[in-house]
Amino acid sequence: MMEQLTFKSLLTWFDFDDILPDFKALYQRNQPKQAQHANWETYRSIYQTLQKYDVSESQYAIYLASRWEGCSPMIDMNCSVYDPKDEDSNYYPVASYSPWSALLGMKIHIDEDVAITLQELTAGLLWEITYYGETEEKIQEHLGKLSK
Repeated sequence: MMEQLTFKSLLTWFDFDDILPDFKALYQRNQPKQAQHANWETYRSIYQTLQKYDVSESQYAIYLASRWEGCSPMIDMNCSVYDPKDEDSNYYPVASYSPWSALLGMKIHIDEDVAITLQELTAGLLWEITYYGETEEKIQEHLGKLSK
């Protein structure tokens, strides 16, 4: 039987270099101007730190749905956190979810019409959690400014 799909399991299956081409492609598509100057070693460090994180329990799960525009799936626009036991659950962006330790342990549910490799999924989740900053503190600070 295959291990339950979680962000933590993906981090154990792949090294940063395994997902770097997909991560660079996501970056290039979403932030083309910044991609030329991106510090890939910073992301390598974040990835390696995440690989060492302990997982905390969460009632929530990560949900990956296909994009409604009909273009190829882009994880940064359709990846949410929700409560799988609540059919009326709200969906929250992975990019603003904290703590990361809870995200790492969440089961990942992928819609059957989403065609994505596990490396692309891993790269997309790394993109998501670092969207607002390279640390949980920076993300909370950024989100705090947005809510004022």
